[in-house]
Amino acid sequence: MKGLFMNNSRYEILAPAGSFETFLAVLNAGADAVYLGGEMFGARAYAGNLTQEEIIEAIKYCHIHNKKLYLTVNTLLKNNEIFGDLYKYIEPLYEAGLFGVIVQDYGVMKFIHDNFPNMEIHASTQMTITDADYCSFLKKFNVTRIVPAREMSIEDIRLLRSKTDCEIECFVHGALCYSYSGMCFMSSFIGGRSGNRGRCAQPCRLSYSKGNVLSLKDLCTLDILPDILEAGVFSLKIEGRMKSPEYAAGVTSIYRKYVDMYIEHGREGYKVSKEDKDKLLLLFDRGGITEGYYTAHNGKNMIANENKSDKSLVEKEEFEKNIREKYLNKKLKEPLDIYLELIKGEPAFIRVKDMYGNEAECSMGEISEALKQAATLEDVKKQISKLGATDYVANNIDINMDSDIFAPVKLLNDLRRCAIEKLNEGIFSQFIRVADKKEFEFNCNKEKGELIVARVFDINQARGAVKGGATRICIEAELAKENDMRELLDYCKKVDVPCYLAMPRVFKNQFKGIYTNTDKLRELSFDGFYIRNMSQLVYLNENNIPGDRVADYTVYGFNDIAMSVLYDEGYSEVVYPIELNFKELSHLKNPKGEIIVYGKLPLMVAANCIDKTTKGCHKPNASFGQIQDRKNASLTYVTACQYCYNVIFNSVPVFLLDKLDEVNKINASGYSLCFTDESEAEVILIMKSLTDAINGDKVGTLDSFTRGHFTRGVE
Repeated sequence: MKGLFMNNSRYEILAPAGSFETFLAVLNAGADAVYLGGEMFGARAYAGNLTQEEIIEAIKYCHIHNKKLYLTVNTLLKNNEIFGDLYKYIEPLYEAGLFGVIVQDYGVMKFIHDNFPNMEIHASTQMTITDADYCSFLKKFNVTRIVPAREMSIEDIRLLRSKTDCEIECFVHGALCYSYSGMCFMSSFIGGRSGNRGRCAQPCRLSYSKGNVLSLKDLCTLDILPDILEAGVFSLKIEGRMKSPEYAAGVTSIYRKYVDMYIEHGREGYKVSKEDKDKLLLLFDRGGITEGYYTAHNGKNMIANENKSDKSLVEKEEFEKNIREKYLNKKLKEPLDIYLELIKGEPAFIRVKDMYGNEAECSMGEISEALKQAATLEDVKKQISKLGATDYVANNIDINMDSDIFAPVKLLNDLRRCAIEKLNEGIFSQFIRVADKKEFEFNCNKEKGELIVARVFDINQARGAVKGGATRICIEAELAKENDMRELLDYCKKVDVPCYLAMPRVFKNQFKGIYTNTDKLRELSFDGFYIRNMSQLVYLNENNIPGDRVADYTVYGFNDIAMSVLYDEGYSEVVYPIELNFKELSHLKNPKGEIIVYGKLPLMVAANCIDKTTKGCHKPNASFGQIQDRKNASLTYVTACQYCYNVIFNSVPVFLLDKLDEVNKINASGYSLCFTDESEAEVILIMKSLTDAINGDKVGTLDSFTRGHFTRGVE
């Protein structure tokens, strides 16, 4: 048997499947590969998803038809899940020949690398990958493909591709999130449905005081497909695991047409028809289409129109009917060459061979002389070509037979079935693997301490925090320029309090602010850095920037295996995740972990800009702003102009200062307080509440606050 996947395709059209029906439909429509979720751990928990038996059937179907199947395990996993269900979930799929797994969680990545080594690992867009530094970390776990953030431009992708040998997979059609994927907590904090756990309720699609400002149009890249391909993208990903089979198959068929057009005719012969773009809008229209961040960093043109253009329902129904007839409820058929030999006194013999070089043969019975009517060549050929229920269709049939033989129909049918069964068994055998479960050890003792960290935006907040007893100051990068940093560093030195820098929440090549000058960053001499993205750790290490490395909660030590990865990479501390509850936090073996006990936490980090959308760009004058939701709650946001992104904060702060007895049971090494737009006086009052609580005094609560996920957690 020869191996599959030998077609040497230059590009891959990767289609979504939320059901087995959709899986078959998108392959009929021209997909080279399919990504889908099972009943656990996928970022679309409310899609139809497939049972384990259906996934195994789909894997085998892909093996026969030279297609690929990738499983989404792209959520953050809790300890009980990664140690309880993950192995038994993946094991039968791995042994059936699952091609690859898409992951977000570092613990899942390490778990799969260690336990299922002969399987591709793809880094999800949920990892917020924006530069090649991230890839050097991922390569340690044999990650073969990355899905960069959707906020990357074509030039960003071209640069990324030039610096990594990982395959690049990019979204080319479908829904766009307003926030960087993997950095959104809006659904989580507002409704308890976490996007990091595949349960996003899409509150960004609602209307806010400044209009429909958080809802983006759907992505459509037909016009710029040659640019994307020439930038080095291998896999073209279509979004839509929660959409209908008609949508998924229809979109796939159109992208198949244009990828083939580009391959055959090049850029010069590439022409997109208005009719095909209109068909895409017939399938789904959120309020227009956009080329997204491929051609613009942000702007009002990306925002969905509140009044959708009128579409003919009759035309839509007719188009979807055509899709159903063409692609649904059908199976792919592989052409099969058949050689049949029927010689008197010999067993009947058959050899079959598919177009990929896989072959099988079978012999049975004994051919006898015809006593009455002899078998004709036409009758034998007709009978042996009956492959209707199989995955094959007869192509070339070569028959060597004596002229006066008796060839029973049952014998021919049994012979054909035997050959097909052996052919399939031979194909499947190429992909059989045996998993080898590894025991995980991460033994450590928690260090309970009284580190008090105040995260601040300006020196006034820093003064208030130090007066209130802070033992570490951490300056947020968003609003601070070099002079602000120097002023705050000088102040901290005078009062003998260590000063750390919280790095940008997104790290992009052209938006790194002061980080583009490593000599200046080294000369500033911060005591440490709060790291928001794994590429920042690589950046600091490769440029020999001194200081402690603290993994902030967006680096996601969501389980003990993820924690072990972070400490193995050299972090001195890891901030506890903000989506785990008290019980789940207590179970984490985090030797030096901070827990956030106060602060308006970020709900979104977005490349699109509320101010630019509503009143125009005011760069470089970064500032605070506010929008109100439909319940009149005010959400503060920061326009971080030197990094060109927005941070939208929750309307009320997390407040756990009156619950310090419970917090202390976690044995965290420190408390973190996150200040946004509080005055110096307000900072002093909050700090006093913490010191009172530490001293055992009774602490009152605020007028408006939330416990975050400390009490409820997420599903």
